[in-house]
Amino acid sequence: MSFLYQKNLNLKYLITALVLALVSIVPVSPVSAVVSAEERAALTCTDFKFVFARGSGSEVNSDRDFKPFKAAVNQVFAAGGFTYSFYELGSLPKAWGGHSYPAPGIGISSWERFDTSIGALLSGGEVGTYGESVEEGAAEATTYLFTLRGACPNTKVVLAGYSQGAQVVSRTLQLAEPNWIFAALTFGDPKLYLPEGKYEYLANTTAACRNEKLSEYRAYVPDCYAYQGILGGYKPYQPSSDYSGKLKAYCQFHDVICSAYIDLDNLVYGHASYNEQGTYARAIQDVYNMVRPATYSRPSQNVAILFDNTGSMGPLLAQFKDEAIRTARTTLLRGGKVALYTYGDLEDSKPTELCNFETCSESNVASLISNITVDGGGDTPESLLSASYSIMRRLNWEIGANKSLVVLTDANYHNPDRDGITLDEVVELSENIDPVNFYILTIPEYADSYSELATRTNGGVYTNDLASAFGDIETEIISRDPGAIYTSTTLPAPSFATLSNLALTKTSDSSVRVSFSTDGVMTFIAIDDVVLGYTEETSFEITDLDLNRENVICLAPVSDSGFRSSSTCVSTLTATLPVIPKAPNTGKSK
Repeated sequence: MSFLYQKNLNLKYLITALVLALVSIVPVSPVSAVVSAEERAALTCTDFKFVFARGSGSEVNSDRDFKPFKAAVNQVFAAGGFTYSFYELGSLPKAWGGHSYPAPGIGISSWERFDTSIGALLSGGEVGTYGESVEEGAAEATTYLFTLRGACPNTKVVLAGYSQGAQVVSRTLQLAEPNWIFAALTFGDPKLYLPEGKYEYLANTTAACRNEKLSEYRAYVPDCYAYQGILGGYKPYQPSSDYSGKLKAYCQFHDVICSAYIDLDNLVYGHASYNEQGTYARAIQDVYNMVRPATYSRPSQNVAILFDNTGSMGPLLAQFKDEAIRTARTTLLRGGKVALYTYGDLEDSKPTELCNFETCSESNVASLISNITVDGGGDTPESLLSASYSIMRRLNWEIGANKSLVVLTDANYHNPDRDGITLDEVVELSENIDPVNFYILTIPEYADSYSELATRTNGGVYTNDLASAFGDIETEIISRDPGAIYTSTTLPAPSFATLSNLALTKTSDSSVRVSFSTDGVMTFIAIDDVVLGYTEETSFEITDLDLNRENVICLAPVSDSGFRSSSTCVSTLTATLPVIPKAPNTGKSK
């Protein structure tokens, strides 16, 4: 099956690595009586056994998912006094009841077609391959867990999976016995279902945006509009109450596969950043906390405070030093970390570190802030972009902490800065770290100039009643849960695209043309739960289909504000027949 776009489709808007499949319930084959040395090794009894299902297209022991997951386990469990071991699904071909998870990736039906056909960019190959892949994964997992339970009844099993592998996990829960599993972790599951994320038009929000009715398995899903994965949700997502406290779902902000709010400028990063943004480590820490809650406490806050110390800042600094001291000490007393810096213009000096997350303490922050002096300047703007970029890269931000950067200034900023750093680069670095939320205290004259920076980093600008502004920021920082949901006040106003008039026209014995109407800026396409990519067009052709069977085509439009709507689906069995031209008149004229 190949996916042919219109010739005028902009090529930069294509995803090339999102292949996801639906899992069906499959019978578990009996375990062979002959056990190999590799199988015996996989059945080693340890305190914990981590069983992992990789994402689409990943090889066994891949640097993309299994190795980073394993590194996160080592980071958290290495010094915990527990023994632990790993098993990756698919690593022992046909070992467990003859099953082995292949995790196939997206492919091209023919290189010739790719080279010669403009727009022939994505192909799902044989659709059944992906469904069979996850069936194999679920069957292998279930058989392995059953065997391990008999061999190691005291071993605590942590079942985890990423992307297609997350589907393997969430589907395996419907096959396995709950007492076989200590914890189940899903990362970027295209079948995630969070009923609290359903948009309520009368209320103009969701229950999640009000922090109400949150699913108990919602471990880390910052998008309060996340409702269903791109392939729809398993309903219920938690098969039974026996999994209460065991199932934990993780969905990165901007992950188009499981979130509703996505980054239109960088569609791949959200789904590909579970290791870079520390989500694997966060999840393993959650598991560790299940057995030793008294010995582990997730760091609450990392707060960096930047003081503009140019000459004109004297009155503001005098007014806010006490408030800054209170915020820093409160953060430290509650188990967080603080860093202090001064900055001005690059022509005067680079940012100066007063103390960082390792050296700031309750005993020294008061004197360090009190001793800040002002000097130089006399011109605007200042070099905030360069200073904040340098500071964010320099600091050792903690995994799982809420990260904030507070700026006190009476000037605007260069964009780009004098060394070339741009606003976009600062925002990108902020997002890559977690993000780092920017809170700006400034005078009303410059409020508008900071609006974009604060909005894009989920922070805020404070100008009115400056006497209470630092207190407002302190409340915002201290009260925010490290795993807090981005509520409707920190996300753009929601708008959802609509899709209508979805129709299929059969153009040959193996091809259909899909046409539809939408007010969205782009539309994601999936066939039989295989995500092909997306288009900005409202008509495209799909070739190499087996039209003797039912193929389900699903389209999910995305609005210009970055919200993905639920999918609209149609069966190829409804495709109208092509118009067959009449044979030309070959008779002789009389």
